[in-house]
Amino acid sequence: MRTSPKRTDLLSELAKALAELEARPGLSAEERGRWLRLRHQLEQIEEATPLVPATIDPTELSDLPPALLSELSVAHADPLEAQIVSVLQSCDGSASLDQILIGLYRKFETIQKRRPLQNKLWRMVRKGTLRKAKAERGIFSLAAQDQRVRKGRRR
Repeated sequence: MRTSPKRTDLLSELAKALAELEARPGLSAEERGRWLRLRHQLEQIEEATPLVPATIDPTELSDLPPALLSELSVAHADPLEAQIVSVLQSCDGSASLDQILIGLYRKFETIQKRRPLQNKLWRMVRKGTLRKAKAERGIFSLAAQDQRVRKGRRR
């Protein structure tokens, strides 16, 4: 897992700048104390909020080197499925067919036909990627990670 380098860089730059300000010659004791307190507060922020590993999105491949891309089997990856999952994630995990159609347009500028998208959603439900809300009609949700186990084929 990787962590966000931007957050680490920002906090270290801030700590460095505060140390430089604190060490400036000619500062009054009051100013020096202010910079020292800010630096201690920054240290407390770093301790209170540990670096959280970035989530790994298997559909995001733009930052990977060509050597690694050649080793991946992404030929079978369906970009529409990744887009649907992305739209559902932005809708707090569940949405209706209309909301998914709107989300696909707003987020990816793609216009999908209703029937083929509905068929795709049902195939994703059968695969275990999505689930159908039992209480409400026409609502699809992201399947929980432990529910994504595929069932055996019917005989």
